[in-house]
Amino acid sequence: MSKKIILIAGPTASGKSKLAILLANKLDGEIINADSMQVYKELKILTARPSNKEYQNIKHHLYGFQSVRKKFSTGNWLKLAIKKIKLIRKRK
Repeated sequence: MSKKIILIAGPTASGKSKLAILLANKLDGEIINADSMQVYKELKILTARPSNKEYQNIKHHLYGFQSVRKKFSTGNWLKLAIKKIKLIRKRK
């Protein structure tokens, strides 16, 4: 069976993070952040970043790792996301 990637998209505050956690639990998956604001470590309060408990139960990637003081682009994110996907697929 091939490993699938599920992309969850929708408007702000529509429950995307909660759905991602439910699916990751059910499918033994991991979550790779694709929210442009959640990559920044200084914006934790302004976004629906997962709680510490959620981080412990499911592997989360690309959350809060980039400083707002440094230049970061969608292209940078894409390279990191592809790298994470490859690593996850090797482990699973």
